[in-house]
Amino acid sequence: MGAWHGVLDTLVRERRSRLVGYAYLLSGDRPTAEDLVHDAIIRAFTRARRLDHVNEAEAYVRRAILTQFLNGRSRQAVARAKQHLLIERDVAPADEHAGEHDAVVLALRELPARQRACVVLRHVEDLSTSETAERMGVSEGAVKRYLHDALERLRQTLGDLGGEQAHESVAVEARRGGAR
Repeated sequence: MGAWHGVLDTLVRERRSRLVGYAYLLSGDRPTAEDLVHDAIIRAFTRARRLDHVNEAEAYVRRAILTQFLNGRSRQAVARAKQHLLIERDVAPADEHAGEHDAVVLALRELPARQRACVVLRHVEDLSTSETAERMGVSEGAVKRYLHDALERLRQTLGDLGGEQAHESVAVEARRGGAR
């Protein structure tokens, strides 16, 4: 058994929930997030890559999740628009943050894909503007514009939850693993 088997096992066992939380913030949908993570892990470990450490593997999988999300967004738009006709949404458990959770998730779902990706990378992953631009393959100016537009829209949608509270709510949801 190669060293990559141990890396894969550790990645799935210890980091899967964080990866699903990350994908959930991008997709806004738990089943889609699970699919993104599953597909990204398969992509990472089916080709001959030197992923000898779990941190390298996690970084590669996060990049694959982001790429799949951005590339697959247009083809899934029609299916997602009709999804509510096929399944029922999970009922949120009663806790003090349930309303905030729902509001943040709904507000993120309303953002265009690139704006949502910028918000997640910049405010949840804590990447700099230049790191976000590099990861997304766009200019720093584009990242700033996406962030400006996204945060303005979030402020309008979330009202009192806007600004720093929205950032904290998004970060809390990422640590929780996204949907419950």
